[in-house]
This record gives sequence, C-alpha cells and structure tokens, in this order.
Amino acid sequence: MRTEPDRARAVRVRAYLGRVRDVKRTFLVPADADLAAAMKRAALAALPKSGGWRLLVVVVERTGEDEHVGLFLDRLARRHMAEGGRDFAAALAVTADGARAVLAVAAEDAERIGRLRAAFAGEVP
Repeated sequence: MRTEPDRARAVRVRAYLGRVRDVKRTFLVPADADLAAAMKRAALAALPKSGGWRLLVVVVERTGEDEHVGLFLDRLARRHMAEGGRDFAAALAVTADGARAVLAVAAEDAERIGRLRAAFAGEVP
C-alpha cells in the first residue's frame, strides 16, 4: 500500500499580502479532478476580496526537468509585493513536484496588471 502522496497532485499555496505567508497544509487533488482548475481555485481563495481591483491569473507548466516555474513565479510575486504597497496582493499554488504553478495577482492599479500581462505575453514596453 502506498502512503506517499502523488507529488504531481499535491499542492502548496503561498500568499503575498504585504508579507509572504505559506498556507500551513498541503492540498491533495483527487485523481479524477481537474488539477489546473483546483490550483486556480486555491490561489484565488488566498486573495483578499477587494471590489474594483483587477485580476490576472497565470498558469505555467514546465517543459523540462530543470525548469523551476514555482521559483520564477515566487520571485516575481515577491518583487511586485515589495513595490506594491497596500494595493497589491498575490497567491501562488505549486505542485509538490514543481511541474505546475498558478499565480493569481490582484491590484488596484489597472496599468500594473496590464504591465504584468504584457510581460507574460512577451511584449516589450
């Protein structure tokens, strides 16, 4: 009998709300559930519900074993949190194997979300 959870279906969540805060548990997504949808819901649940804020959700899947998608998105969220003050919040959901990550970003400033969206689309300002 296997006691170790499937690392591809185990999800950790981190919130960036003025400081970095890890959710203190690992979520196990059932094999018959949509993993991407469950990760999006987990990330969105960690964000504060603020009316009028803009939202961006980014789903990233690695294409090679040496890619660190969770680490990249963590650094991005930390950098924007440091610049953002009170009008920025983010949440990151990452599988335990590091193969998939979802970053949900909310900001009061529409231009800030636009810049992030453009950066992920590969557009140069």
